[in-house]
Amino acid sequence: MDTIETSNLSRQMLFYRGDEGRFKAEVAAERLKRMNPFLEVEVYTIPLQQIPMEKYMECQAVVAALDNVQARMDLNKFCLKLGIPLIEGGTVGFEGHVQVIVPEATRTLGGKPFPVGSKSRVIDRLVEERLWNLDEKKYTDYFKAKEKIAELQDQIDKLEENYIIPIRDQIRQEISENFDQIEMKYLHQTPCYRCVVPVPPPLRNQVAACTLKGIPRTREHCAIKGEVDFIKKYDRKPDYDNTVDMQETLKFAQKELEKLRQRVLIESIPPELKDKISEQEIQQLKQNILHTFGDDFALEDMENILGNKIPAIQSVSSIISSIQSQEILKILFLMHDQSIGAVMDPPYINYNGVYGLFEQVEVTRLEDCVACGSRQGQENITVVIAENSTINDLFNAVQDYFPNVQLSDYIITNPLTKQFIYNPLFEKGKTGDKLIKEMGIQNYGEVVFTQIGNKNNSTHDAPNQATKKEKGIIKQYNVTVQII
Repeated sequence: MDTIETSNLSRQMLFYRGDEGRFKAEVAAERLKRMNPFLEVEVYTIPLQQIPMEKYMECQAVVAALDNVQARMDLNKFCLKLGIPLIEGGTVGFEGHVQVIVPEATRTLGGKPFPVGSKSRVIDRLVEERLWNLDEKKYTDYFKAKEKIAELQDQIDKLEENYIIPIRDQIRQEISENFDQIEMKYLHQTPCYRCVVPVPPPLRNQVAACTLKGIPRTREHCAIKGEVDFIKKYDRKPDYDNTVDMQETLKFAQKELEKLRQRVLIESIPPELKDKISEQEIQQLKQNILHTFGDDFALEDMENILGNKIPAIQSVSSIISSIQSQEILKILFLMHDQSIGAVMDPPYINYNGVYGLFEQVEVTRLEDCVACGSRQGQENITVVIAENSTINDLFNAVQDYFPNVQLSDYIITNPLTKQFIYNPLFEKGKTGDKLIKEMGIQNYGEVVFTQIGNKNNSTHDAPNQATKKEKGIIKQYNVTVQII
C-alpha cells in the first residue's frame, strides 16, 4: 500500500534511486528475488486488514515491520486468534525495540505446547510476588528482619540466613511442587502487543480538528494549527513537498508557538508575584519554557510533524531487523520440534543506538488485556475533543475509530462514580446535546460505552465467559477523553 519516497532511500537498502512512487512491497520482492532466486514471494499492496484470513492461516510465524499503531493492533489480534507467533519491531531515530509474541494457542507442528519462557525465571518472579504480598501478622519475624536489614547492614547475611532465605526457600518449594498446575499459564506463551500498549494514542485527525476549535497546548498542536490556518487561507492542504507551501505553514505555526510560550509564561507567574518578580527570574522562566517546547520551527519539523514522518537511521533499522530475523529462525525451528536456541526471554528488548546499549525488559501478561486476557470483547481507545464539546461530539469521536457504532445502542457511564452520562432507554437519559463538562467529564477522564441487550450478537456476559463465536465482538469501549 505504501509507496517509496525519496526519504526512504537513505534508510532502506532494498530501494534505489528511480524507485520513487512504486509500491514498497513490489520493489522489496524484486530485490529479494534477485538476492535469492529460490524464494517464493507473494506481494500484496493493500492494507493488511484486507488480506484474506486464509493467507494468515498459511503462516507458521509472522514478522511485523509496521509504522502505525492500528496496523500493529490488528495484526496482533489476527495472530492471537490463529495462534501464530509474531515478531514485532519498530524504530524511532537512534532507538528501536523487538517484542516476541507467542499466543496461548500456539502449538508446534507436532502438536506440542510451544517452548518459550524459563521455568526457573517464572518461579523466581512468582516467589517475589508472594513475598510482596505476605501477611505481616503471620510472618512477623520476616518483616522485622527486613526492617533490621535496612538499619544494620553489618548483620544482613546473618538475618537473611535465619529468617529471609528459609521463607523464600519454603515458598519456592511450594511453587515448584505445584508448578505443573500453572505451567500453561506462565510458559508456552508471552504477553501480546496490547499487554504492552493497552491504550493506543489518539487519532491524529482528532487532534487536528480539536486544535482548530481549541487552544494549542503542545509544539505538535502548534504545527497542526499552522496547517489548519493554511487551509483556511488557501482552501487547500499544503503540499509537504512544496517548499513555498511549507514555509507559509511554518509562519502560521511559529505564530502559534510564540503565543503558546507567552501563555505559559503568564500562567507561570502567580498574580501576587507579578510586581515582585525580577527580570532575571523572568528570563530564567523563558529559558525553561524554550527548553520545554523547543526552538523555533524549521522546515524539517513541519515535514516530520505534519507528514507524520519519523526520522530513521539505517544502522538502527538493520540491528532491529537482524534481531527479528534471529528470533524468527528460532521459532521456525522450534515449530518443527528442533532447537537452534531458546526464544528471547524476557520477550522484549530495547536498543539505544546512541550508546550502543541493549536492555531486555521484563513484560508480563495483563490479566485484563483486551486482546489476550479477561477483557476480550472490550476495547481501550483515546479520543481528543474540544473543551466545549457535547456528548454527541464525544460519540462522533468514538465513531472515528468504529464507524458502525450507533449511539442509540450504548449506555455511557462514569466508571468511578457509576453514574449514567447517557442512557437512551429513558427520555431524561438522552443527553446528547449536553456539554461534556456538565456531565462531569474531565481531561484524561475515562467513560465507558456499554452495548445494550443482544444487538449485533453481543451479550452482557463477562468477556472471559464469551464463547468462541462471540470472541472478536466488541461490547464495551473504555474511552479516555483528552480535552483540548
